[in-house]
Amino acid sequence: MKTRPMPTLSRLACAALILGGPAATAAAQLPVRGYADGFVRKFDPADPAVRYRVAVRDDDRRAYHVEMEIRNVADSALALQLPNWAPGSYRITNAWRRIRGLAATDAAGRPLAVTKPDSLTWTVRTGGAPSVVVRYAVEVGSSPNNRSYLGREAGLIDGPATYLYLAGRQHLPAQVRFALPAGWRIGTGLEASLDSTVYFAPSYDVLIDSPVLVGRIQRWVFTADGTPHQIVIANDGRPVPFDTLAFVDMVRRITETAIAIFGQAPYRDYTYIFVVGNGGGLEHLNSTTIGVAADSLAGDVRRAASVTAHEFFHTWNVKRIRPAILGPFDYTRPQRTLDLWFAEGNTSYFGGIIQLRAGLITRDGYRGIVRNLISAHHANPARLVVSPERASWTTWDGPEANDGYSISYYDQGQLLGLLLNIAIRDSTENRRSWEDVFRYLFARFAGERGFTSLDLIHSVNAVSGRDFQDFFRKYVSGAAEIPWNDYLERVGWHVEFRDSVEPVDLRLELVPPGMAFGAPGPTDQWRLQVTQGTAWSTAGLRTGDVLVRVNGRNVLASPVAFDAFRTLREGDAITLDVLRGARPLTIPVRGQPYRTSVAVVTEMPDASPRALRLREGMLTGTTDR
Repeated sequence: MKTRPMPTLSRLACAALILGGPAATAAAQLPVRGYADGFVRKFDPADPAVRYRVAVRDDDRRAYHVEMEIRNVADSALALQLPNWAPGSYRITNAWRRIRGLAATDAAGRPLAVTKPDSLTWTVRTGGAPSVVVRYAVEVGSSPNNRSYLGREAGLIDGPATYLYLAGRQHLPAQVRFALPAGWRIGTGLEASLDSTVYFAPSYDVLIDSPVLVGRIQRWVFTADGTPHQIVIANDGRPVPFDTLAFVDMVRRITETAIAIFGQAPYRDYTYIFVVGNGGGLEHLNSTTIGVAADSLAGDVRRAASVTAHEFFHTWNVKRIRPAILGPFDYTRPQRTLDLWFAEGNTSYFGGIIQLRAGLITRDGYRGIVRNLISAHHANPARLVVSPERASWTTWDGPEANDGYSISYYDQGQLLGLLLNIAIRDSTENRRSWEDVFRYLFARFAGERGFTSLDLIHSVNAVSGRDFQDFFRKYVSGAAEIPWNDYLERVGWHVEFRDSVEPVDLRLELVPPGMAFGAPGPTDQWRLQVTQGTAWSTAGLRTGDVLVRVNGRNVLASPVAFDAFRTLREGDAITLDVLRGARPLTIPVRGQPYRTSVAVVTEMPDASPRALRLREGMLTGTTDR
């Protein structure tokens, strides 16, 4: 079923549709509001008490074995659910498919009836038992990655895929005990106890937002802003030869630089979890999981700087400054927002700024990041079709939702962050900045209430004293062409676009299994997103084609099938077997060059002292007030 495009909403027209008033009048949302809040952990004595036990068994290294104990049960039936998506990862996961052998008993071990009314829910008939124990296994893969796996010497426990919850009662605190092989250690952001195997979470939301690295792991500790931080890393028990001093120093610099933007750390401790394996990262409340390649670490630890800075800045942006719909969470269905360009894209913007200010890249290196982003944006025809808000809203749907056009709200938001920082500094004579807007948002939307799209405009206007509604209408809600030099020249930079010939056309996007694609629900297959005018569309491929084989290799059974894309050269032939509906097709494609344009960003030799002052403030984070 094809998704009907959502019309672009003007800011004025959608005002009545978006809840929440001007941010300028909102009271600061502080975590402690009164005397008792500082030391009393409130709970209802009538509520059930929930405890988990997670075991790694030598006789089954294909699954984590979970025991969920529920005490103080008053209901005749308990509805247990498993999240169908994970905060920070905006796709349906179908994690329920990896639950096996679920059974329930009372405290004495007598079996209780369990039914499954829908894919996400298990209903336990308690028979009046005051305590219920539910046991099940969570199947996981063995390949190390930044989400979930279990190897011979280490593993990563992904909360949303592991812990069932009492439906409608995610506010309940939880205790979790880990039963691990001898010699295994634990790295997590969960609250530790005097027992090194037992941890605490004040709610289910916090529990599943705290991944746990277990196994034979390395650990380092450092202090930033007087707050303890730890780095834990696992390579399934195998040592990785890399410069550990430089690695810890890199992470410490990133941490200190990001904290300086806001003035203090918003947590009591923080855990960086690194896994030597597949790349990527995912943010959490007081931790992050990051996948790093062994050769990257061994070659230059700074190759991990970009993802580390991005994920750590999420500590503020998304985990605390969040779109209103992203908390409290509904784990059963997609949670759409117009503002992922801000939540993710601006996190990428500050990721680059943090690397620069931490001394991990040079100013020329940062300008290179800007150049590459503008090049990619300008070369993508989707820039004039899919607005940042539209890209955010349809991230759950896959590229068919936008008629085959695809553009990254990460890149869109990163560029918008740059432009807004320039525009705010320019309009306030360098007295206010984009950082000031983030501090303003943190004071008002880091508590019970998240922000709306209108709140963003109100906040920018309140901080700058100027009206940015037209900017948002053109470049955030709309997809107008960005007049780059109107902004860049205000800070003494100039961009021009030059024709270029790329050696081989690789403009093909592969949508992985698990992502919704033009219809509600996930897929179990790789699909294609094909841009018109590319070698792939000319050969006959279409957006929505199911990719079955590459050069005769089944893509679900053989990950090396994708090596054919990475190694494609001019003149080489690559054959794709696809399904279009129920019809199998075999389509050969030949590697060929294509013409494009690239951005060249230079420093203006005749830049005014004012422009240089604005640029210096933007790069260093200083203002003139």
